[in-house]
Amino acid sequence: MPGNCGSRKHTPITSEKQRGLFGAELARRRAGKESRMKGITTSELERHLHESKGKNLPKSVSSHSPVKIKKREGTIGDSY
Repeated sequence: MPGNCGSRKHTPITSEKQRGLFGAELARRRAGKESRMKGITTSELERHLHESKGKNLPKSVSSHSPVKIKKREGTIGDSY
C-alpha cells in the first residue's frame, strides 16, 4: 500500500549502523541517484531518521550474541 504510508507500522532504527544506512539512502535519493532500498519511501526514511534523532543508540546490534548455558547438577548419568 504505497499510498497509505501514514498508518503503516514500522520497526524503529535500533543502531548507529542502521541510522547510517538510512541516512545514506536518503542522501542518495535527494541527490537523484538510484535507490538501493526499493521497499521504503523517502517520507518513511525521513520519519525513521527523525524518530531516532537524539537517541543514544548502540554502534551495532548483534542477533547472534553468545548464549550462556548453566551446567545443571544432578542430571541423569552423573556419578555419585
